[in-house]
Amino acid sequence: MKGLNRVREGADFDEVIEDVVAARRVSNDPKELFGGPRDWIDSGIPPIAFLVANLLSDLRTAVYVALAAAAVMVAVRLVRRETLRHAFSGVFGVAIAAAIAARTGKAENFFLPGIIINVVYGGGFLLSALFGKPLVGVIMRMVLDRPKEWHDHPVVRRAYVEATFGWAAVFLVRATVQEVLRRAGELGLLTAAKLAMGWPLYLAALALTLPYVKWRAREVPVPASAEGEAEGGGEDAEDEAAEGVADRGGA
Repeated sequence: MKGLNRVREGADFDEVIEDVVAARRVSNDPKELFGGPRDWIDSGIPPIAFLVANLLSDLRTAVYVALAAAAVMVAVRLVRRETLRHAFSGVFGVAIAAAIAARTGKAENFFLPGIIINVVYGGGFLLSALFGKPLVGVIMRMVLDRPKEWHDHPVVRRAYVEATFGWAAVFLVRATVQEVLRRAGELGLLTAAKLAMGWPLYLAALALTLPYVKWRAREVPVPASAEGEAEGGGEDAEDEAAEGVADRGGA
């Protein structure tokens, strides 16, 4: 909301980003930004339940089973008093997917919302890189506790642009493969592609992003005024981010 108000006040894009980053840095735990292993496992359950039910019964039953699986996951989290943010977004996505599949009468359309989301994400990352406002840079400002001057260095910004192109490719390749399988009506392969190109591919890209940016920016000095802070809290934040990614062995 603060960022939106700044836009209305006439602030430029970089100032708005700084406001957003400052707000998100209240918690820069990677799990808060990207979810945790439980979220990744839960995201794969409804598609598998849908596939199995569709093979054993019919489309209507598969829709009900997928919705029930999503609802059960939310209920389990409620009982365990776990965070519901990712669970609720997952239920919402499953509900839309189920509605489209039921409406069209085609089981493969259960995966259409996810394909569209990947196209939107891929397009967003691509456009942000082309316009010199890379989204990876926005995320790295939340994860890497370095001063603004370091993030704005031309070499660092180029690294952010390159990494953003890489993320755009991840989303667009995922969407392309799944759309080809959807059009071919290959429900089994489509489910497998969604799972294999979902969190595993996402985590692989995530695990490569931070090391790549640090490698590209290895010769960029930290401004003297913030060097002590970066070497202290900054390195802890980087180690925490790397540990968070390492702990996760596994749209």
